[in-house]
Amino acid sequence: MTDSPSRATAAAAVLRDVLQRLDADTVAERMEPELRHTPEYVRLTRDCEDSALRVSLRRHVGLLLHWMVSATPPDAYVLSEVYERARERAAAGQPLDGALLLHRRGARVFWDAVLGLATEEEPARLADWTDEGRGHLDSYLDLVTRMFIQAYADHADLPSAQGDRRAHTLFDRLCAHLPITVEDQERAARLGFDLTPPYVPFVVLLDKSAPAERADLAAGLRTAGALAFIEDVRITGLTAPAFDWSAFLADRRLLLAQDLPTGRAGLQTAVDSLRLLVAVASRAHRRGRVRVEDFLPQLLLANSPELADAVARRVFGPLTGGDNGELMATLVCLAENQFDSASTTAALHMHRNTLLYRIKQIEKLTGLDLQRHGDRALVWLAVMWAQDAPQSVGSKSVRTNWLSAASNVADPTGTFPSESGQR
Repeated sequence: MTDSPSRATAAAAVLRDVLQRLDADTVAERMEPELRHTPEYVRLTRDCEDSALRVSLRRHVGLLLHWMVSATPPDAYVLSEVYERARERAAAGQPLDGALLLHRRGARVFWDAVLGLATEEEPARLADWTDEGRGHLDSYLDLVTRMFIQAYADHADLPSAQGDRRAHTLFDRLCAHLPITVEDQERAARLGFDLTPPYVPFVVLLDKSAPAERADLAAGLRTAGALAFIEDVRITGLTAPAFDWSAFLADRRLLLAQDLPTGRAGLQTAVDSLRLLVAVASRAHRRGRVRVEDFLPQLLLANSPELADAVARRVFGPLTGGDNGELMATLVCLAENQFDSASTTAALHMHRNTLLYRIKQIEKLTGLDLQRHGDRALVWLAVMWAQDAPQSVGSKSVRTNWLSAASNVADPTGTFPSESGQR
């Protein structure tokens, strides 16, 4: 009978053999689809580009594979990189528990990916994975946890972070109609914010900004007298009616949505509406000041996502599946060109008779009459919802799936191919 130490040594050797032939990119690619549907990953995508998240995932996989194969833990340089990434998450307002939970989920998904990439015989041999091997995985999680806890603690000690917490706390209390306390007055005094109503709610988005830039912007707004705090990728808060935004709007990346001056009773509703307005305006690549009046149809749809999805299903549902990508693209282009035949044929580089034939096919499949104003309005609303609605509102089916056929026949410049494929 094989003794326990020998069995452990043999199992560790099997583990190393399997891991040595695995490529970090391949493991990361197998992990990503499962991780990206977790709430923690979705929240992180609000602050990071997908490409940056893939790089981070690949880095962690590479570090873990190296540690488990060589039994060599990450050095001080690598740990400093983990610490800096954690500081960025803290500055961006990402919750610590979410970051740690995502790493724990990642460890489980990592092992599932290893098993999935193993040959037919290897999973059974890996069943004897030793406590030593399991310890490497646990040790890596402990190391990452320590780095994140330290980074979040260090960030919390910064004066800017303390001001951000005070502003957020005071804002929440004002929205909740809680009585003004001595502590609230002290918070307002430290922030230099006048508690006398009315207040002007605002939400700001700084396009393509790093967490440190958003922290600096929030701190600058507080210095200028605003009650401002970081909220995911946004900066939210209150100003006095006479607050001067001109210096901040000099940054062409800034997107600003404000409401009318209001008392405490209307604060929460106003800010919720501004968050939605910023999401819609950002999706439309707007910058500078934006108003509700600029996006009334989009906001109506975003405020009723179930109804908006029903409209999109009515229009696009019959065109999904099969070889209807060109019909989908044609319908989208028609709506974008106000159903004008000349503009649509020019945009699609096709003959007018071809367009008329496609319109008949669309009407046959969908039951719509594209000469009727009511049906045209449905198509226009469906296209608007699919293209311009914020991703955080409503279901993803319309925006990510139903127009995929149309986008697949469009070239990277946004134009569409002709029948012969010539431009």
